[in-house]
Amino acid sequence: MNILIITPELPWPAETGGKASQFATLKALAADHSFRIVVSRASPLLPSLASELERELPHVTVARGDTHPQAPTTSRTAPGMRQRLKAMARRILRRGRQPEPAANGSKPSGGRPYYPFVPVSTETLALIEANLDWADLIQAEFHESLYTAFMPIRHKPKLFICHQAHGRFCQRFYSSQAMATSAALADGNADTPSFMAATDTAAARAMEARCMAGFDHIITFTEDDQQALWQQDASLPISVSPFPIPADCTIVPPAEVHRWDLRLVYVGSALWYPNVQAVQWFSNRVYPLLREQLPTEACRLQVVGHWPEAQRQSLPPESVHFLGYAEQIAAVLSGNISINPVFTGAGLRTKLLASAACTSPIISTSIGCEGMGLRHGDHCLIADGAEDFAAAILALMRDESMAALLATHAFEAALQTFGPEAVRQRRNRIYAEVCGQFAAGS
Repeated sequence: MNILIITPELPWPAETGGKASQFATLKALAADHSFRIVVSRASPLLPSLASELERELPHVTVARGDTHPQAPTTSRTAPGMRQRLKAMARRILRRGRQPEPAANGSKPSGGRPYYPFVPVSTETLALIEANLDWADLIQAEFHESLYTAFMPIRHKPKLFICHQAHGRFCQRFYSSQAMATSAALADGNADTPSFMAATDTAAARAMEARCMAGFDHIITFTEDDQQALWQQDASLPISVSPFPIPADCTIVPPAEVHRWDLRLVYVGSALWYPNVQAVQWFSNRVYPLLREQLPTEACRLQVVGHWPEAQRQSLPPESVHFLGYAEQIAAVLSGNISINPVFTGAGLRTKLLASAACTSPIISTSIGCEGMGLRHGDHCLIADGAEDFAAAILALMRDESMAALLATHAFEAALQTFGPEAVRQRRNRIYAEVCGQFAAGS
């Protein structure tokens, strides 16, 4: 099948959760479909990165402005050049995402969640139109692509991939803000939503439901997001189809973990506001509790991802150590404790899929592990308050056998549900059903 993807960003390099989820899914479906990508957000590195993506995934091409995708070449980029391209992409991400938050949930100025309900450019619409004859299925990804619901296309099925239900994200954004400014984040109930919070949340829910009604089918990554969207419009045709374990994550079975250092690790960049909020909460609320019983080095959080110097300097170095981007995430995660004190957002957490696949015991908030199917005390430890979170960390640090058992159970569950083959079969069933129903109704 030929699938035309409309997305705000190229899924390469796969250095953020959204891009990693796209890349892993494309790789899992390599034997089944051909994909052509229309990127709606301009970037000076797009031509170089598009060529690199096409070499990584030969079944994927990127639509260029001349409407004729460039065929993948047989030569490969030299390792040094590849690293330079990635470094350049990271610099542009750091500069460009702050003023114009994209599909990452960054916190814009003024303390309001980002607003993804925007038109796509005339150039993007022209590229889509030029590639319609090639496509058997139109697939829009991220809320920035919801505008494509209104394209006058009646002869091809249109599918929307919902990476997170934005109405849920918006409501949780304001709830966490209210709790952070009153008492301790997640240690109490949020006050009645403010006028702005109620307005923004109601608008987000109404807009996403109205736009999604223009698609023939919708895919969410979790049942929680599916149910949230159905609360807005019960008639929406929605299936749950998660993305796989990140493709660049080396799977580390429990038997291959020879050391349980049980250091604290958090994976996430400052480009996504919930990550900033999570690290601040750990530093301000959890670290002091740990420090009462542990030496500084034992309770310092190792943060993987891109953080601007100003944000690094805003956090005490004794509580947080920034590792930067990790090429080999398995080396950081395996045998260490993955924490996920996230209170904002929706969808599926790429970081926890990587943690489970690397045999890293997990401690998370309830929101942080949604969609994973993880049970407290069986696959992970779940805590929503600072004291409970600190107690969970201490419990794992003091009981290596419990940490190993939880990590083993999470590893087994992740491979069963989020392994590439499991994801491939589920997604292909949905593609077949959507196309079959569309053909029958035409």
